[in-house]
Amino acid sequence: MTFNSKNKVLNDILKVAASNIIVLFSGVLVGFLLPKIIGITDYGYYKTYTLYATYVGMFHFGISDGIYLKYGGKDYSQLDRYKFRYYTKMFSFVESIIAVLIMVISIFILNDDIQFIFICLAIYLVFHNITSYYQAISQATSRFNELSQRNIIQSVLVSCIIIGLWWGKLVFYLDITYKAYIILYSIIIIILAIWYVITYREISFGQTHMKRENIREIFSLIILGFPLMLANLCSSLILTLDRQFVNILFDTETYAIYAFAYNMLALVTTATSAISMVLYPNLKKTDERTLKNNYSSLIGAILCLMFGCLSIYFPLNMFVSWFLTKYIKALTIFRIIFPGLAISSAITIVMHNYYKTLGINVIFFVKSVVVLVISASANFLAYKLFGTTESISIASIITMIFWYLLVEYYFVKHYRIKWIKNFVYFLIMMVMFYIITAISNQIYALITYAGIFLCITILLYYKDIKNKLFCWTK
Repeated sequence: MTFNSKNKVLNDILKVAASNIIVLFSGVLVGFLLPKIIGITDYGYYKTYTLYATYVGMFHFGISDGIYLKYGGKDYSQLDRYKFRYYTKMFSFVESIIAVLIMVISIFILNDDIQFIFICLAIYLVFHNITSYYQAISQATSRFNELSQRNIIQSVLVSCIIIGLWWGKLVFYLDITYKAYIILYSIIIIILAIWYVITYREISFGQTHMKRENIREIFSLIILGFPLMLANLCSSLILTLDRQFVNILFDTETYAIYAFAYNMLALVTTATSAISMVLYPNLKKTDERTLKNNYSSLIGAILCLMFGCLSIYFPLNMFVSWFLTKYIKALTIFRIIFPGLAISSAITIVMHNYYKTLGINVIFFVKSVVVLVISASANFLAYKLFGTTESISIASIITMIFWYLLVEYYFVKHYRIKWIKNFVYFLIMMVMFYIITAISNQIYALITYAGIFLCITILLYYKDIKNKLFCWTK
């Protein structure tokens, strides 16, 4: 990789990361003010909405992923405008039909809060998937400005809504419900989808040709992208399956507490998502030998970054204990699941992008299905044996470790990559995190964790850090 290409990767990451700072601020408001505004029960219904919202991506049937894979690394000017106009119209039509069907079923079959939630999900499905369609084009062609601008606009609007609702509750004593926030949030999603349509008006409007080859192209995109869509869906299910179990098996208040723990975890993933977005189109331009040589270093870098981010646990612990006393039970779950963030990040940011780059999405999908079955079995067994949310969260962590090893095995077998150091580092840091977080004084615990993190990281990765820093200055 040349100096200029390294600079471009770094600039792309910084560009998206800069917007993610504003996203993070918005996430803090939603994560900590919204539970305070609407109360535990309503927060449980809201998190039920967000839980099922993670599944709406399956209704694009792999078209967006097919575009992402097929056109990854290309320039926007190389896209066939007539062909993409046809894609856009067909995609929008299909999504609209699906949404109408879900809405009709919800009206005639479901009742009360669940009915409202699924009607809103039907609306969200259309505009979220249309947005994802344009984002696939944006990421594939490395047009990260649109993505950054969209993140900033959404975050500013969401922040305004949260502050407005907080003001209404404090000053005017309004009874704010989860329904009010979901409706306002849906309006934002609609506005942003329209913004994307206008931004990409060259491939949204204008003349197109109804040709058989265009119809064949749609099917070829589905065939190409469907394995990736299924792999992404399996990954999402693995990461959310414990929440799904708690949502079904426990009451709304218990689920609200459990979901709040994951909401805190999401604050860190927001800050690191910029790496994943930028990585694939740049890996696509890299030769296989370089991919092989960089794999272990990328995994090590992600693990170091994520375990460094785990230090945020201690101030979050103090803040929740002071500001959100009704959710204090969530800290137990948060402590259990937080180290799992390092595993999931290594898989989703590096490993999955490598599978996509090498064109072996089917293998990733098969491995993920195996892990999904194991995860479901482990969660069910934990519930039957112990009947607690803590046991389910422990089962999910054990499953994620197995997922990490199973997905990495392909690279160990075919590329003979060095994996032991990264895995040993992960195990040591995870054990240290659990031990140190048992210290009651959070300030002392933070200082202790930071010191041990630096010592272990430098001890194991000193040469890697030195070589990479030197390499970037060449």
